[in-house]
Amino acid sequence: MKAVRVEGGGSVSVVEVAEPRIGRGDALLKTRAVGICGSDLLGWYVGRKAGSILGHEIAGEIVAVGEDVRDFAPGDRVVPHHHAPCGECAECRNGRPVHCREWRSSALDPGGMAELVRIPAGNLSRDTRRIPSALSDEEATFVEPLATVVKAFRRGRYAPSRSLLAVGLGTTGQLAIRLAKSAGAARIAGADLVASRRETARRSGATEVIDVSRSALSGAGRFDFVFVGPGKADVLAGALHAVAPGGTLLAFTMASPQERLTISPHDLYFDEVEIVPSYSAGPGDMDEALDLLASRRIAVADLVTHRFPVERAPEAFARAAQPEGSLKVLLTFG
Repeated sequence: MKAVRVEGGGSVSVVEVAEPRIGRGDALLKTRAVGICGSDLLGWYVGRKAGSILGHEIAGEIVAVGEDVRDFAPGDRVVPHHHAPCGECAECRNGRPVHCREWRSSALDPGGMAELVRIPAGNLSRDTRRIPSALSDEEATFVEPLATVVKAFRRGRYAPSRSLLAVGLGTTGQLAIRLAKSAGAARIAGADLVASRRETARRSGATEVIDVSRSALSGAGRFDFVFVGPGKADVLAGALHAVAPGGTLLAFTMASPQERLTISPHDLYFDEVEIVPSYSAGPGDMDEALDLLASRRIAVADLVTHRFPVERAPEAFARAAQPEGSLKVLLTFG
């Protein structure tokens, strides 16, 4: 079967790999669509995964289940999470599922960007969701990325009374704006270098947009909640100047180990600014994201700008790396 493998240096290729074999508690998924995540484009990050199959924003249809599976059946359309916590350890009991040892070691087999995917028993039973009939496969690929934004808002204690600035208007920046709008926020801003993404931010619900090629982030005033997409120290440092006293800077994307952020403890103290990182999402976040999409409180279909069959994966990744005119790029499977 065809799959998308990451090579040295972060490039990708379409390869033939063996079909996965399921065990008693597993399920076999026929992939319908997979989103290219921003993390899939970070050379330093995916370079560590050379030789592996990428893909975690996945939607598909179950075609076979193991003999012990009772809650799913062939024909079910589902969204599986690529990691699943045990639900019993101290980290899980304290609301930190992404730090569960089992969560960190679990994975889809061989990865989401493959024609057939084995959903391991733990992932199937603890963090796989049926797709409501009202949602298309394409829309369902947004469950996982929206769940990460839902978690970020929760970690940062976002409330609609707080003004929001989304820095970086890729898919998750747009979802942050739409999540704030759905909650009833009055002041929502978006900032980016890319004109097409600033225009999409207006459609997403931003009341203000900032062209960071022309003005500093702080030029539009200060915001209670600053959601920072790029994992770059200079972007984070600039965003700190846009956080209002008592506000929160939400660091959404992982930074490379070489990045270093210089901050003033004096200013943090007297302004009482919080810096909150947020990594991935857990089962509860997946549930909330699916509900937001199924209820149409958050629309996502218009965020898909490009679709490529899996055979053209290198071209799809190249397009996703060019931000002007693109947002979510999907790989589709027949």
